[in-house]
Amino acid sequence: MAKRFFRTAILSVFVGLLFTLCAVSVQAEVDPLANGIYLVLREAENSKSLGPAGTGERILIDDGHLLEPTQPNLPDKPRFVALSTEHFIPIVLAQKPTKKVDQQGKKQLLIELAKPEVIPLETFTSENCGRSAAIVIGNQIVTVHKIREPIRGGKMQITRCTDNGCDVLYTQLQGAEK
Repeated sequence: MAKRFFRTAILSVFVGLLFTLCAVSVQAEVDPLANGIYLVLREAENSKSLGPAGTGERILIDDGHLLEPTQPNLPDKPRFVALSTEHFIPIVLAQKPTKKVDQQGKKQLLIELAKPEVIPLETFTSENCGRSAAIVIGNQIVTVHKIREPIRGGKMQITRCTDNGCDVLYTQLQGAEK
């Protein structure tokens, strides 16, 4: 009788844990991050070193797969990045993104934020100079950069993306204009 009770208790705990894990997994799929510029809170080579996401955080992998391998800030291997879901600027565009080719034949993607996002971006970059920010498009980190100075005017460019990477980003930003 005690064995049966013990097995039932273990099974109940296991089923409860399974439902909890499924709910977390479904939540991650249902709730992708909006396209935006996110404050980087911390990063590490593996998820164990990074630790679990806290309240107001989301962990994504930065593997640089949309950028050319020669990109200077591209990590040697994938890294786990904790992003603040409370300190970010949504990418809402003033107009459709523009594809361009630079003098070296490299593709660029030019974007301009909608007017309501210009001042928040300037404030965000002013308050976080010296810290890192990640550009997230399609629930993927495109690139991580140190904020060296405030971004004024809301115009930005994504450079050194692979031909396919630029096309993927361009497609994912379609319909992002206000």
